[in-house]
Amino acid sequence: MITDDELKQIMPNCKAAKRADYLPFIQQAMEEFEITAYLREAAFLAQLAHESGELKYMEEIADGSAYEGRADLGNLQKGDGKRYKGRGPIQLTGRANYDSFGKTLGLNLVDNPQIAATKEVGFRIAGLYWKTKGLNELADKGSQIVTVTRRRKDKSTFTEQHPAFDAITFKINGGFNGKEDRIKYYERAKKILSKGDSADATAAAPNTAAEVTAGVEGISSAGQAPAYPGTALRQDSKGPDVQTMQQRLSDLGYSLGVDGNFGPGTAKAVIAFQQDNNLGNDGIVGPNTWTALWTTAKAATQS
Repeated sequence: MITDDELKQIMPNCKAAKRADYLPFIQQAMEEFEITAYLREAAFLAQLAHESGELKYMEEIADGSAYEGRADLGNLQKGDGKRYKGRGPIQLTGRANYDSFGKTLGLNLVDNPQIAATKEVGFRIAGLYWKTKGLNELADKGSQIVTVTRRRKDKSTFTEQHPAFDAITFKINGGFNGKEDRIKYYERAKKILSKGDSADATAAAPNTAAEVTAGVEGISSAGQAPAYPGTALRQDSKGPDVQTMQQRLSDLGYSLGVDGNFGPGTAKAVIAFQQDNNLGNDGIVGPNTWTALWTTAKAATQS
């Protein structure tokens, strides 16, 4: 979870009093909307830093009149442009968005649009936007190149290839405005947040291997693999399949917590196993890695 010291280093121009005021709500929003893995945190905080001027602005400086009559934003009533101007650290704009996000959060944002600029609501809106737009999944891709679909003035579409972080910028901005500034924050956040990335939540793990085995179905000590879950396991995955995989890695000598939560420590162990067995190093347990876990007797050479 992001700390005050980390936030200070990522956003050095944000005053201490504001950090103290906002940090609990940033933490809550990141937890609520599953922005809890290293790359997700780095991307989210970088975009927040740019969009809000390092948390200086929680409301658009312009008065919103430019949005008047914008049917694509749901601004169909007189005064909607100003009433539903951009608010929050990732600016929510337009009647339709205020209505949709408000309903999801259980808030009446249509009749009370100004609360979107408060710390209690603004960061939750940013987190909800991040999750519903698929930005967690984009952030997980790190430096991978992805396809971005763009629209010409004549409404025809075309595709371009961009790094995943730039694709996040496109989803938020509708273009690539402020690209270099956003990347600056992203690289800074990755450097700062990586300091604590190797730790896993081992305190929640049962005390003995026997205790783990008793609570997990399908664990096989060697040879025949349990049935593949059907979807790849990756950071932030949770459940018995994760625990089964963790227990097998532990049996092979890799150091990690066996708690059913695919955290940074589990990712580190998976990458080490993949490297030891010439399976690449993406940290994702797909069909090949899953099968290899039970068909190799090779002990860990690193942890």
